[in-house]
Amino acid sequence: METTQLYHGLTFLAYSTGAIVLLVGVMLFKVLFDLSKLTQNVNETATIIKTELEPTLKNINKSVEIVSGIIIKTDEGINRIKNAIKNSPLNLFSKLASITGSISKGFTSGLCAAFKMFSKKK
Repeated sequence: METTQLYHGLTFLAYSTGAIVLLVGVMLFKVLFDLSKLTQNVNETATIIKTELEPTLKNINKSVEIVSGIIIKTDEGINRIKNAIKNSPLNLFSKLASITGSISKGFTSGLCAAFKMFSKKK
């Protein structure tokens, strides 16, 4: 009796192990199949993104070149204007104004010093 029970137990264990191995194999096959479909979809998406992104990047590159050229030309124009202002009569007038301002300050301080000197002697 013990042998038959042992035989039945081992038979049940063999069948259940076989069924579990079969279920794991089916699940593994399904996972691999889904993974294959996923990689195909990712590959198609990457191809679509690449074809759409390349022209956009070329347009952005051209725009950056245009803006860079505008900035360089603007800097050159500003430098020309600065040089023109430095060499213009307006700059000479501002220098003349600062010189006359210092002369007038010196004259007024000298006048005040002379006035103080004369007012002490009285």
